[in-house]
Parts: sequence; structure tokens; C-alpha cells
Amino acid sequence: MIQQHNLNHSKEANNVDDSIIDASDSMIYLTGVMIISVGSTIYAVYEDFSHFLDPRYFSPATLLIVVGILVFIIAFFGCCGALRESTCMVLVFAVSLSVVLIMELSAATAAYALQDTVKDLLEEKINHTMHEYDKNTEIKSAVNFMQSRLRCCGYVDMSNWYDIEFTKENDMGIPNSCCDLLGKDDNNKTICNNPYVIGCMSRLSIIVHRSALYIGTGAVAIALIQLTGIVFACMLGRAIRRQKTERERRKWELRESIVNGYQPLGKTDPLTTFPVVYMQSQDYPLKGNTNW
Repeated sequence: MIQQHNLNHSKEANNVDDSIIDASDSMIYLTGVMIISVGSTIYAVYEDFSHFLDPRYFSPATLLIVVGILVFIIAFFGCCGALRESTCMVLVFAVSLSVVLIMELSAATAAYALQDTVKDLLEEKINHTMHEYDKNTEIKSAVNFMQSRLRCCGYVDMSNWYDIEFTKENDMGIPNSCCDLLGKDDNNKTICNNPYVIGCMSRLSIIVHRSALYIGTGAVAIALIQLTGIVFACMLGRAIRRQKTERERRKWELRESIVNGYQPLGKTDPLTTFPVVYMQSQDYPLKGNTNW
């Protein structure tokens, strides 16, 4: 009965451990996917405007991608530790997850810190690329892409193009990418209809600010989920340690029961062995006695 109770208790403990393993791994893998998704999305947006952004703006997004990959490796490491019932590996898993959490918060902090200098850096970069408009085909394509995609013109407004020497593309002396609609006059010259009046610096700064907001809120939300994963890992470590202790206790009890219950043949306990006394009677005389 006691053995059956211990067996049921062991099965219940294993079921609890399996539940903790499944919940923790699923949660950590999910956060890894979320981190990589956020980092990749922000990086892709920045890549489209890489000619106008300082390389420092790519750091938070790159850090998130690296963190997401590390999360997958750490989750696999923690799963192996749980399956092998290694308290040390589970502890390393929890510590590594804590380090990753700190890295995520660092990425969020860096993204917010870069917002203070975004306008000055954007003005400098956009102004420099605009002066290279007719000198570099790649830069020309990048400027046209930015202006048509963001529906902007110049870094403050379209008047910034008046001070730049380049091949005029229409009657207004601005690139065709600054125009919402293009037409032709009687002399077959290009006419710019509805030019964009907003500068690209303000448009790009909005993108950077929103990206920083997404990185910050995403990192904090994911960090809270990972904090739950760290708690689960600590619970798993305690469960494994408790299960190992219980297993060792059962082994000790079994060994003690075998040792104490073992009795060599031909040797009896004098305290529990009673002498046998044979008495003779008239019906059954003792062997060798002829007096009866």
C-alpha cells in the first residue's frame, strides 16, 4: 500500500514537472519568435533608408535579433537540462535568461536615448545625400525612393532643392519624386502637379520615434514574459531537486529493508527461537526406552 502511494506520488510529480517543462519552453520559444520579429521588422524599415540614418540606429534592432537567436539556444539548453533532470543546467538556463532580459532592456534604453539627437543627425545625413544626387546613381535612387515612399520633399521642405545643382527634371526645379502627379505642357516638358510640401526629415524622425516606441514596449512586454519563464525555471529546478531527494530516500529505504530483512540459512535469532521439549507418554514411548 505504501509502495503504491509512493508510486502515485512519483507519477504526480513527473506530471507536474512535464507541465512546467512544456509551459516554460513554449513561453520562451514564443518570446524568441516575437523578439526576432520585432528586430527584423525595425531593421528592414531602417534598411530602406540606410543612406539617411546613422549606423547607431541599427544597433537596437540588431541587438534584438541577436537576443532572439540566443533565446532559442537557451530554451533548447533548458529543455535538455530538464529532460536530463540536471539542476545545474536548469540553473544556468535561468541565469542566461536573466542576462538576455537585461540585454533586451538595454536595447530599449538605447532606442529611447537615440531619439534626442535624431533630428540633427537626420538633417545632416539628408542634406549630404541631396548634394550627391547627381553624382551617385545609388544615392539618387535612394533619395527618389525616400521622397516618393514618404511623400516628402527636401529635408525641411522642397525649397532645399533650389540651392542644389542637379539636372532639372520638371518646371519646378525639383526631382520628379517630389511630385504627386506629373504632366506634360504644350512643349512636351514635364510639369509637377501637387508637389509634396512636407520635408523628409520630419517624416523620417516619426519613423525613428515609432520604431523606438515599438522596440521599447516590445522589449518590456517580452521581458515580463521571460520573467515568468525564469520563475518557472526556478520552480523546475526545485522540483527536480525534490524529486531526486525523494528518489534517493526510496533507494535508501529499499536498501535498509533488504539489509535488515536478510537472514542467513541455519542462523536464527535466539530471542525469537524457542526450544522444543520432547516428553514421553504411555502411548508413544521414546525411542530406546523399554521400561514402558
